Amino acid sequence: MLTAELNVAVINIVLNRKLKYIFITLSIIYLVYATVIEKMMEEFRLPEEVWVHVFQFLSTPDKLSVRSSCRFFMRLIDRPVLWKNTTLYIEKINSFTSHSWRTLSNRKITSVVVLKTNGKEWKQLALRLPWIHSITLDVCCANALNSLSEFKNLTRLVLRRCICPSLTSLSALRELSHLSLCEVVCAPTSDIINALSQLTTLTSLHYHACSKPIPTAAFHNLLQRLPKLKQLSLKMGPNHGPVSKDALFLPQGNHMPEGSRCRVPALISLELLNYMDPILSPVALQGLPSLKFLTVQYRDWSPKSKLCHLKTWLSTMPLLSKLNISLGPPLGVYANSVPATVQHLSLKGVTAEFKALRDLAHRVPDLLHLHLDLCFHKTQRVIAEVPWLFPKLQSLAIRHYKVPVEELLGLAQLSHLKHLVILDPTTGPNSALMDLTQKMHIQTNYRVIIHLSGPEHPNACLCANY
Repeated sequence: MLTAELNVAVINIVLNRKLKYIFITLSIIYLVYATVIEKMMEEFRLPEEVWVHVFQFLSTPDKLSVRSSCRFFMRLIDRPVLWKNTTLYIEKINSFTSHSWRTLSNRKITSVVVLKTNGKEWKQLALRLPWIHSITLDVCCANALNSLSEFKNLTRLVLRRCICPSLTSLSALRELSHLSLCEVVCAPTSDIINALSQLTTLTSLHYHACSKPIPTAAFHNLLQRLPKLKQLSLKMGPNHGPVSKDALFLPQGNHMPEGSRCRVPALISLELLNYMDPILSPVALQGLPSLKFLTVQYRDWSPKSKLCHLKTWLSTMPLLSKLNISLGPPLGVYANSVPATVQHLSLKGVTAEFKALRDLAHRVPDLLHLHLDLCFHKTQRVIAEVPWLFPKLQSLAIRHYKVPVEELLGLAQLSHLKHLVILDPTTGPNSALMDLTQKMHIQTNYRVIIHLSGPEHPNACLCANY
């Protein structure tokens, strides 16, 4: 028995020594490797600006991998220019170490998404990263809203799924240019209108608190207090009743009252989300002759073409260049009303017949960008007709599922096509898609870049998904 225990002890000593030798050997290899890399970088001297330019094409995971290779790349990767379009997602500010704060300070990240953070943590964030100009609050309380005045450079604020008994603290954010209220449990409507009226520098407003609709007269007064407003997004809800006669927007130009003429904003972009006719009247958008971008996201399909006000709205928009429609009435109802000035068109979940698509093509001969995600009543070779219907396309977004390969390869006939986006949900390129990509590259001499539709931006509004 004693001999057996002695044998076990000897074996453990040997194993421990072997593990120790293995660890020492691996450490030496790593040090040699790091030293070699450092010397190679010294000998292979490229200007730092060249390396930074190359790194701009890398994804965030790739940048982090390159950063871990050597101190030289670590210093270059942490330059602010490589992180200017990056959004930092924060769950627990207290988990950040001094090294983490130092790295973030070097990168000068200006956009953050913060989840469930208390007042003390807000002050720490404002102290460590005072240059932040974009904040998205996700599931926050009133205390967090009261701490926003600590951020002196804040110009963009997004409130999502928050409880805000009062919005009076927003009046301190005098430099705010973008405000989004998405699924927010808000104060009374009068308090909301008063808070928004103080933000006279707003150029973009997303008001998606559909449980607190703003009456038409109060809405008109609010717009007069926001003279710089260019982008407006509204979410409709069950509390919105039909507006049979009222226009949602006051007329512009010589038709305006003398005292209001210089204060009513000339909107460029308008979104109507969760909409169904006849919430707004046929004349609701007549006061928007300067509109260039229009999005109408319907709540559901609408087979009743007589109630469709979209075709009337489109006839009053001579400058419209971008049109996004989700669900709603069939395409044939409004295809002949789409302005010829439209160059960007998105149709998501819209029911259509091939004739309606042909009519649309005649209306927009100069269409450059098309997102085509239609619901056809009959199986038709739509993709095969796209090069003939829209010959000037530069970008196209379609679905790959159940489309014959020869039809997809026929898109190579689009001589101006530069980007092809595949909308089918996928975790990565499968063998069929990789084969299609290779064939398309060969046929177009690598002119067309094929993308997979990626995840939504972390700052994206939750209401905009259909």
